Amino acid sequence: MEVTEHLGPDAFRELFEYENFLSIFKYYIDLNCFVVPTSLGAFWVAVNYHQRQASLFDFELKRKYIHDWSRLTDPDYEKSRGPGEALLVENLGFFDAFMPIRRDGQRLGTLLSGAFADREITFPHLQASWKDLTGQPAAPENPEFRHFVRVMLETPVLEGPVLPAYRETLELFAGILVHGNHPEASRRLKELSVGVFSKHFPHSYWMNWALGLPTRQSTPAWGPRVQEMPWVREEIGITRIPTTVLTVIPLRQAGRKGGALEETVRVHRFQRRGFQFARTIPETTGGALENYGMVFISSPDPRKGRLQRRHQILETAERIRAYASEELDGPVLVGIGETVEPGEPLNRSFRQAVLALHLERKSGKDLVFYAPTPRGKKEGVLELARLLQELKRPFETASFSGTSTLLDEYLRQVLTLSFQDPEEIRLHLQYGLLQLRDAVKGKIHPGTEDLESLLEGLVRSLVNAGTTQEMVLAFKESVEKLMNLIQGSGSLREAASIEKVRDFLDERFRGSVPLSVLAKNSGISVSTLSRRFKKAFGIGIETYLQNLRLGEARQLLKGGNLPVSKIAQSCGFRSVSYFTQFFRKKTGSTPQTYRKQTKHQ
Repeated sequence: MEVTEHLGPDAFRELFEYENFLSIFKYYIDLNCFVVPTSLGAFWVAVNYHQRQASLFDFELKRKYIHDWSRLTDPDYEKSRGPGEALLVENLGFFDAFMPIRRDGQRLGTLLSGAFADREITFPHLQASWKDLTGQPAAPENPEFRHFVRVMLETPVLEGPVLPAYRETLELFAGILVHGNHPEASRRLKELSVGVFSKHFPHSYWMNWALGLPTRQSTPAWGPRVQEMPWVREEIGITRIPTTVLTVIPLRQAGRKGGALEETVRVHRFQRRGFQFARTIPETTGGALENYGMVFISSPDPRKGRLQRRHQILETAERIRAYASEELDGPVLVGIGETVEPGEPLNRSFRQAVLALHLERKSGKDLVFYAPTPRGKKEGVLELARLLQELKRPFETASFSGTSTLLDEYLRQVLTLSFQDPEEIRLHLQYGLLQLRDAVKGKIHPGTEDLESLLEGLVRSLVNAGTTQEMVLAFKESVEKLMNLIQGSGSLREAASIEKVRDFLDERFRGSVPLSVLAKNSGISVSTLSRRFKKAFGIGIETYLQNLRLGEARQLLKGGNLPVSKIAQSCGFRSVSYFTQFFRKKTGSTPQTYRKQTKHQ
């Protein structure tokens, strides 16, 4: 029987019209939420879809991870967790919430919402989740794992007072679906939205609206009336319209432990905590600056004189610098834009604050203002062309003295010229990289397929970069690789060869994979192949193969009744006894026991 026959007549009208419940999901926690009927084969009704581009579920689909949704309709499981509250079920280190919908003791369906983290996301947390999902170690060199890390860092974290507020939100809505909208439920949901969720999560579009960036929904014109809006005062926590933008980023430290992925996690933690720190500064709110820093918007007291207002902004900047330096455990740089008149668009102040970071990074200061350049657009383009010609010369002569300074000047000019248009930045950098690529091709013996694919791969890395910071880093890394290539290091050829070996293993792991054949096809010895593979991915070839086979076997054991002997054979193990022995060593249980234990997970 369909869930629509169970629930009250106004349930689905309320489902799409109940503003206070939906606003919590839409503007703050950004989680999927479904109404699931008691019969799993019946139609699920979507209450809210998350706005993030990807989630854990996308990786589960790709890896054919099998969920056991029987818990949604299992009365014994429900009773074991206690009635009248949302049940949390862990999956790959993250959680889904199930809220039973009841009327007169009869269960009519379930609210399903997730996935979320119940504590701050750490790098070891992501490594463990990846291994549980794929059966493979989490190697930072693996592009898919890097993508997984970036996606999962966007997963909402419901910790502290947020988790019980979330449970209560689901409970209130479950009552609304059965009994209809009640003023008391409406009032309580509003309290939770203002008193809990808005204090722990950035509003979904507020910061972009303020900075003049694209938003998820239509917004009114930015102007003085913004500060008169009650929800701005209640949820954003400011009483006067912001007039100044400040930005902050960590500065790289020589010798700092941890790679780029761990740095990404560290910055994301800073962004989460920095949002709440901003609320401790009067008339200030904060948000993420792409994936590499934070942006704050504030306003000095308009009743004070010009010099006093400037001093007040400098005090705010110093508080941000001190906090960020402590939180990131290292030096930081704060960029400060000019203060605009109340009600004027903030995009100019934002542009200046971000450009100050990129242009004054090597100034030796920790608080910097943007210094405008007198050049117009036409002169700027001519200067950019001149700098590109200067940058090409070392690649044509194979003499790289002073290249680092030229590279910084070129990037500075690109950012100055095209900051407000990320696609224009991408076009400038793509053109520059193509010019440098052509200069390199003139110095390398042509005709090898690997060389062509490697050079195209550098251009593709820039195409795939999503943010301004990623574009700048991709360009710098590509220039460095071109320098290594022309100096004869051969590192790029090695990388391409090892990537092809890994692709071959990913496709053929179910069968026999002789290392001698792989090495011969790669034009190197078995020992060299093994050494390069371990250097690139952190584990040996045999271990990598066994992890692939183990991951496949676990999925087959979870998802069906195929005999263990068939699973061992189909996954590439040489015998059932070896498979059983290996499986017990890796998981602590036999394949048969594992199948029983995971049958209802």
